[in-house]
Amino acid sequence: MKKKLLICLAMLVCILGLAGCGQEMTENSFITKDQAKETGEALCEQLASLNQMLAVYGVSMSEYVEMSGGNPEDAALDIAAMNSWVDASEEFGNFVSVLSDETEVTITEDKADVKVKIQGDKTYKGSKQRTATMEVVMTEKGFDSISVSTDYDMSELMTKAALNTVLGMGTVFAVLILISLLISCFNFIPKIQEKFRKKPAQTQSAPAPAKAEPVAVIQEETDDTELIAVIAAAIAASEGAVSADGYVVRSIIRR
Repeated sequence: MKKKLLICLAMLVCILGLAGCGQEMTENSFITKDQAKETGEALCEQLASLNQMLAVYGVSMSEYVEMSGGNPEDAALDIAAMNSWVDASEEFGNFVSVLSDETEVTITEDKADVKVKIQGDKTYKGSKQRTATMEVVMTEKGFDSISVSTDYDMSELMTKAALNTVLGMGTVFAVLILISLLISCFNFIPKIQEKFRKKPAQTQSAPAPAKAEPVAVIQEETDDTELIAVIAAAIAASEGAVSADGYVVRSIIRR
């Protein structure tokens, strides 16, 4: 099985080198449409075979490159292509075949863009089979990028767009409601501050009247006692009595 993996990887490397060595060059491009189409479809089938073998071993493409003694940095394009395939295969399932009639090729002076249709074994909406598109961009120096994406019909795209819109708008409204609640709380802050300011003033002014009252009462009582003694002594002297013990002053009227 390991020999098969090595052979498969070697074939993949050979295919990756085909883009830079077209056999029949046209006047305005480095590769013909037929060559670009054959290269893209062959690469697609090779990636499918390599993915199945890696699944048997239970390793990723980067781990396999390290096990084979290669440098992951040198095989960055291979690793990215396989990772893209694995991610897309979660939607379209296992590789069934290449839909060669639907392959699209666009050639310019310095670039070739090949879109290969892939048939998967997963179904959706009852009996429809899921498909994917592998896009391969080639230049005169070799492969520039390889990516695989699952194909969705219009209803699925609209559903996803609606969900994204609802999620985005819901997040915005939730943030706006939170901000409005915070702003409304600002009205209560001055009232709370006033309550904290009033409490210390009440505790300081309350004891003052309680201390002043006993002093006034004592002073009034002391003044009345002295006045009573003076009045009693004056009355006793006017009557010719020796002492004022027999006299009682019952009330004093001030004018």
